[in-house]
Amino acid sequence: MPMEEWRQVAMRIFPDLQPEVEAAESPMGLWTEIFFNFADAYMEPKNEDFIKRVYEYADWCLGQESEEDARFHLPTCVCICFWENIPTCKEARDDMPRWFSLDEVIGNQHFFKYLITDDEFEGIKRLYLN
Repeated sequence: MPMEEWRQVAMRIFPDLQPEVEAAESPMGLWTEIFFNFADAYMEPKNEDFIKRVYEYADWCLGQESEEDARFHLPTCVCICFWENIPTCKEARDDMPRWFSLDEVIGNQHFFKYLITDDEFEGIKRLYLN
């Protein structure tokens, strides 16, 4: 049986996560692992390369049509396991203007606000004014 495309792309983008990619039962499970590593990448010394690759994989996933099962629906996995969690990591939250326009943040605020307070979301919007 050929390897699923989501797994093939993840293996190419994340050779450093090969065991996690191979062990993932679904893209949802893999995105959970990716986010843990993403948050760690913001610790000093910051791993800019890994952060960039996470956004690269997210962009690829967002462009895919796939299963109806949420665990395998790649855009859903990105929104639930990545976008909703970015604001929970202060360093990643403060870095959002590098990766998202203000229009994208506001247009997808139901994801970005899900795990934070209204005040914290207002803080994200203020980052775009500086």
